[in-house]
Parts: sequence; structure tokens; C-alpha cells
Amino acid sequence: MGQLLDGAWIADDEALRIAGGRFVRSQSSFRNWITTDGNPGPAGNGGFAAERGRYHLYISHACPWAHRTAIFRVLKRLEDAIGLSVTHWRSGEHGWTFEPGPGVVADSVNGAEYLYQIYLKADPRHSGRVSVPVLWDKKLGTIVNNESSEIIRMLNSAFDAFGAAAGDYYPANLRDAIDAINDRVYATLNNGVYRAGFARTQAAYEEAVVPLFETLDWLKARLARNRYLAASARRTRAAETARPQLRTTAAAPCRSARGSPHPQANRTASAGR
Repeated sequence: MGQLLDGAWIADDEALRIAGGRFVRSQSSFRNWITTDGNPGPAGNGGFAAERGRYHLYISHACPWAHRTAIFRVLKRLEDAIGLSVTHWRSGEHGWTFEPGPGVVADSVNGAEYLYQIYLKADPRHSGRVSVPVLWDKKLGTIVNNESSEIIRMLNSAFDAFGAAAGDYYPANLRDAIDAINDRVYATLNNGVYRAGFARTQAAYEEAVVPLFETLDWLKARLARNRYLAASARRTRAAETARPQLRTTAAAPCRSARGSPHPQANRTASAGR
């Protein structure tokens, strides 16, 4: 996967990602918010006002975290307001790259070959993982945010005055329910597949895979009762947070773990709406 350490690229970062045989996800490092008037949002600095053409989104179609920001960009009809670059699906020695390949959309803003070069433009001494999605500010020449859950909240409402499609996928009256679903989905599904996949001990694997399948069963039961995850009659952010990871999990085999109560070679889950 690789990451930056004091501005230098480290291709083999397993020692930094694995602790006691367990995958440890580092925190996203850029946490500013786009707001309608440029005032500070829930975190970070101010100065990031919603403007048509000012921002650019970097994603990979291979990354479920980035996939959900791409979904919201389309749901809110922001294709003409926010540009898009797509990395190669394979993350290799140099991390995410813009190497030519199917679905790749070159970096038309910074002309980068590697995603880590964009991080270094924002902070030449940056330390941390180099992940997608990245929301870039062309006016200030920096990264606004690289936390997918926060980016989709910005796309949900910040651009409503600039021609975004109608629709609030994080309505005030459902936020408690949405947050509760998202908390479980993040811990056991979104991050759970990584914890299981990168586990280096049997104990670490079982700690991740058992809650993962319990959550898949829980989601399936909810969707058997209602068409939507957080409400009976409307689509919300909860489904779009779970959907990309559900499709990734459904497409990928779950390796058998000796002694695990879930030793199936394959398991699928229906994606929420």
C-alpha cells in the first residue's frame, strides 16, 4: 500500500499498518469542510466556500471508500460542478497511480503521476497514508478533505445553491438512526473486511470476520423488513455508505478460518438501497 513519512515515500509500510497481527487504520489527515459561505465546518479551517468549478475529486473505482463519494457526486448531479480524476485500479509499489489503463482519468489539475504527489503539494512534509478519495481545492492548491464519510456529507448539501439536484440523504429527523447504522457498518463491515483480509494471526482474523458476517446477516434482516436501511420510505446516506463495501464483499471470497463459526468459502449479501 505504501505511505509518506516526513515527505518521503515508503513502499513497504506493513510494519506501520500491522500491530500484533491486526490491521490498524490510521486517521484521515485532512479534515476541512466545504460550506455554503466558507465559514469553518465541524472540523478544520474555514475558507472553503462552495463554488462551481473550484473543487476536484480524486477516486479509484477499486476503493469502496472512494466509490461512495463518486455515487454522491452523481446523485447530486455535481458532475459539471466538481471535476473528477480516477486512478488505476491497481495500487502497487508507488501506491495509487495514473498509469494508463481501463477507466483511468488522468490528473488534469496537478498533472500527477502518483497520488502521493498530490499529498506532497498540499504538505511537502506530510506523514501518513496516501488514500482515496481526495477532495482538492484548485483555488488554494491544497487538499480539503480525504475522509469519505465527511466528503459525502459536504456533497449532500453544500452545493445546493449551485445547481445540485434536490434530495437530502442525511435528513435531521433520521440522523440518529443513520449514525447508528453507519457506526456499526463502519466498524464491522467497511473496516472489517480490511481487518480480516490483512490479519496476520488466526485470532485477529476471527476477531474481524465473525462481526463482519453478523453485520451482513443484520443488514439482510433489516432489508427483508424495509426497502431502505434507515427509513421505510426514503433513500438515505446509510445505504450509500454500506453499498460499495457490500458489493466488494459479495464479489470476493471469504477465506476459511480454522475454528471460525463462519467457514464458508463464499458468502454474498444483497446491497441496500
